[in-house]
Amino acid sequence: MEKLELTKEKLEYCRREIEKGIKDIVEKSNSKGVVVALSGGIDSAVVLKLASEVVDTRALIMPETGVSEPTDIKDAEELANSLGVKYSIIEISDIVNSIRRVFPWAEFERRNKEISDANIKPRVRMIFSYLIANLDKRIVLGTGNRTELLLGYVTKYGDSACDFEPIADLYKTQVIQLAEYLGLPEKIIKKIPSAGLWKGQTDEGELGASYRDIDRILHLLVDKKYSIEKTAEKLKVDIELIKSIYSRKERNAHKRVMPRIVELKL
Repeated sequence: MEKLELTKEKLEYCRREIEKGIKDIVEKSNSKGVVVALSGGIDSAVVLKLASEVVDTRALIMPETGVSEPTDIKDAEELANSLGVKYSIIEISDIVNSIRRVFPWAEFERRNKEISDANIKPRVRMIFSYLIANLDKRIVLGTGNRTELLLGYVTKYGDSACDFEPIADLYKTQVIQLAEYLGLPEKIIKKIPSAGLWKGQTDEGELGASYRDIDRILHLLVDKKYSIEKTAEKLKVDIELIKSIYSRKERNAHKRVMPRIVELKL
């Protein structure tokens, strides 16, 4: 689809505007620079690359023993070193396990335990990101893309917690195009996307479709305002998949807005 395919001119525009946005928020907030949670994946790699071009950038690598792939840690370190970005490695397993030990699991039903347990990890990482931000007077940059945010495929007050979202207006497939344009390592670009919530977890396996298909569906549903039926007809895709994506987008809308308040007419 034409909107999802970015020309070199549009990619350069994206680069320029994102870098300008990062520099602008740092200057207006009178901050020293930014901190980026670096996973070894493509989204955080793109954000780190763009940020490092215009502001003082610090990276934070937060693996979990037995879950995080050693190659992800290595790729994250190599990228930070290649960009001249200072980084820290904080292993989160002890903290995650301490939360597991003290929480009264027996008092609650087990039906949501797996995902509730998995969400501890991005929330722990959020704490460390903001600890550095507070200590070192930095802005926390998010690494979420438009696909993830529309689907709500983020942990509320975890990886979605940040001060500025540089790539949130780009679909996942567009982030890949931008990564290629920026000359990021192919091993990062070609890596199977994973949130690293548990061993062997992949985004597309959990979402039930490829990012290519998801982006095309979201583009028609959200940008073009197509109905579910018209989207299915246009893309020749199973209508049940489109219904599933639409349903996920709608039920996770609360992740894309500030908490509601009770408006009192005093």
